[in-house]
Amino acid sequence: MKKVIAFSLWGENPKYTVGAIKNADLATCFYPGWICRFYVAKNVPLPIIQELLAKNNTEVFVVNERPDWTGMFWRFFAACDPFVDVMISRDTDSRLGEREMLAVTEWEKSDRGFHIMRDHPEHGTKILGGMWGIKKEVIPNMAGLIGNYYKGDFYQVDQNFLRKVIYPLIHDNALIHDPIFDGKPFPGKRVGYQFVGQVFDEHDQPVANHLEDLKKFLRGRATE
Repeated sequence: MKKVIAFSLWGENPKYTVGAIKNADLATCFYPGWICRFYVAKNVPLPIIQELLAKNNTEVFVVNERPDWTGMFWRFFAACDPFVDVMISRDTDSRLGEREMLAVTEWEKSDRGFHIMRDHPEHGTKILGGMWGIKKEVIPNMAGLIGNYYKGDFYQVDQNFLRKVIYPLIHDNALIHDPIFDGKPFPGKRVGYQFVGQVFDEHDQPVANHLEDLKKFLRGRATE
């Protein structure tokens, strides 16, 4: 059984390029046996590509397309790869970890074909681009759906697609881990105010106001 963690990567920003390498390393711990598949643009520095290729748990697909926000769709093509049995979509500026891994494991054992995670007050959309997963043959025409969708060059264009096109197809076949908006709780305990999908820089420093927003939300809920 082939299981893939799919990422998109373009440009030289170390927040993303170094993050890609860090996630490949983390996958050996949290997702043993899984393959980290990186869909990369030609403007990714060659040393980064070489370092990714040198790892035992990676695949690198160089994409001959314009490196803009539509690149966020590249990782989605793993969902219709006939050789992939399970695929999860992730962001290189987040970090793989135990909390999400336990949720993915619970989903894999379920009879649901699609997985959605939300873990922060700002995770208010139906499906976040880097926090979902799919089993084989659930949406075999993913490539066609992407091709027919108007993809403007703007932030979160991929999430608009997931909300408008994908969610209506899978909403009754999805396991949703979401302790924020009253979905199923995560099986793993939260560590401090960390959350799945948290953004980090290349030095593993989180965005401070994201933590503060979650802290205020959880404290407010506790006083209700």
